[in-house]
Amino acid sequence: MNIMTPAVAKRTKTTVDGKRRVPRAGRPSSPLITREAAAAAALRLIDAKGLDALSLQAVAKELGVSAPSLYHHFRDKEELLAEVARSLLSEVGHEQEEWSTDWETRMVELSCATRRVALRHPNAAPLSLRFFPRRLMLPAYEAGLRDCPYPLATHMIVHEVIEKFTYGSSLFAAAAETHHIPAMPEVDPAHFPRLAEALELAPSDEEIFKEGLQVLLAGLRARYGSR
Repeated sequence: MNIMTPAVAKRTKTTVDGKRRVPRAGRPSSPLITREAAAAAALRLIDAKGLDALSLQAVAKELGVSAPSLYHHFRDKEELLAEVARSLLSEVGHEQEEWSTDWETRMVELSCATRRVALRHPNAAPLSLRFFPRRLMLPAYEAGLRDCPYPLATHMIVHEVIEKFTYGSSLFAAAAETHHIPAMPEVDPAHFPRLAEALELAPSDEEIFKEGLQVLLAGLRARYGSR
């Protein structure tokens, strides 16, 4: 999204005085910033410097506006962070142009897209839980469960296990990325021979995530069958 910056000279608008148009000072005809532009700027700063470095002043500087102007759009920093969380959710939705019509395949696509976005913005990923926009998710929940192949009484269980697996795994991976800490510490084969061999044989983290999701879905099929 293009971010408009204020001109050095004052913006003007005109009024009609007879047949002569007389310029006078006033507000610009279009806003210099929007909530979406501010959230995008905040996300760039979080990506570069981390959550602790974020402030309304820093976002205003990034946008080229004065800090007080942001208070026309956000009550405080918390509201801005909530908008960033919503922008992450929106980014997940734009990971693919089209989603599969098959329910199980679509769940895999959405889960993998969520993980990709979390790893693309690891510093901001914790906001997905802190400000999870559940009310905005209600239409998506309804659509996702509409063609769920399991009995209606099981739908909330199905929804919970997929969502918690997805966000739990994604946020663990994002935290490791943020703090430059490997998901598993170095293992001494002399003390932990089975674990060392298992780590040696293990696929990539992304492949583990996908396979874990497939195991979960297979378990749902075995447990609940089809409606």
